[in-house]
Amino acid sequence: MNLQKTHTHNTIFNAMGEGLWGFAMAFHNMNSVIPMFLAQMGASAFIIGIIPGVFILLVALPQLISAALFHQSPHIKKLNIGLHFALTPIALMIGLAFYKYEFIGQTGVMVYLVLWLIWSLGVGFLVPVWADFLASVTVAGRRGRFFGITFTVNAILGIVGGYVLKEVLALESLSFPRNFGLAFLIMTAAILIGNSFFIFMKVIHLPAAVVKQVEPWWQRLKVIYIGDKNFRNYIISRALAAATMMPLAFYGVDLQNRFGLPLSAAGTFTFFLVVGQAIFNILFGYLGDIYGRKLAISGFFVGHLLAGITALLASEPWMAYLAFIFVGMGFGAGQSSFMVYIYEFAGELGDKKLYYAALDTAVAPVIIVYISIAGIIVDTFGVTTLYLLSLTLVLAGLAFFLLKVKSPQTDQ
Repeated sequence: MNLQKTHTHNTIFNAMGEGLWGFAMAFHNMNSVIPMFLAQMGASAFIIGIIPGVFILLVALPQLISAALFHQSPHIKKLNIGLHFALTPIALMIGLAFYKYEFIGQTGVMVYLVLWLIWSLGVGFLVPVWADFLASVTVAGRRGRFFGITFTVNAILGIVGGYVLKEVLALESLSFPRNFGLAFLIMTAAILIGNSFFIFMKVIHLPAAVVKQVEPWWQRLKVIYIGDKNFRNYIISRALAAATMMPLAFYGVDLQNRFGLPLSAAGTFTFFLVVGQAIFNILFGYLGDIYGRKLAISGFFVGHLLAGITALLASEPWMAYLAFIFVGMGFGAGQSSFMVYIYEFAGELGDKKLYYAALDTAVAPVIIVYISIAGIIVDTFGVTTLYLLSLTLVLAGLAFFLLKVKSPQTDQ
């Protein structure tokens, strides 16, 4: 097998598949679309505020189970494809609930939250398998560029999705919530088509085989937490960085109200968010491969800091759009680098799924705290206080990351 040729082949097909997922997720963005959708149905500030954070939390919950269940499975490609397709019926039910059955008000909020709960847990069950699959179809030295290219295509098609969403929400022939229901149905179709591209990808190397795994997964998890000090420091920095989730749901709602923007601004915000992702995915993917992953991950912190500062100081509508470009910068830096950084901590022969689950599981309790207080802070003190608190914690996370976390390759 020509490894480089296969790697390039996989990059093309993964970019097409993930690109259509990027298009799809523009219609279901947890940081711009869903908070405004729920606000339109009369959801409380608490419910709106917990959406981005609880999504991450729910994604984290089943990861250890998934990592243990599919540990070093030789069927990594089939598992990845099967779990991707399993999400499609859930997306379809979300679309039908609001396009056909037109649930609104508190009933609509509850229907959406139940389906969203199932969706989020399904994504979490998929993530460790997906991470291992991507490691198995790539060449180690070119993974940053692989993710950079993949998620740049993802973001470019997300830009298209944001534009289409804006047009759908502006249709006078579709009243709320049918306009959002149609958007969710378009999302479902894009997911279905995107999943088909993963069928054509080729496994370069299966997850490293071990003759016999004597220790149960929880003991191996304990070894990671206790024995890898550098990884513990990384967990602390990411726990502080998770404060980025507190204001995410409020950026769109706050800036829309502040400047009197129409509901279709949800599509415009998504458009600018994914523009930022498109630019910075590829930029930080290449910078990470060339200059090290720490530089790229620093871009995650900086992007969210700039987003918070811009939202705090915004006095014109263009500054609202700029804030979402900076959110995209943070997401782009993270998408191109977070998974590769976990690969480097685990090593080529290590259990990447368990390391990935270990990070998300450790950060989850901190996320619970953040999302529990975000809505309360907004109701009691206003969004300005929330923005300032988030900025302080993220800045502390950046300082800790730069000073205490070593690149895994140099950690002795």
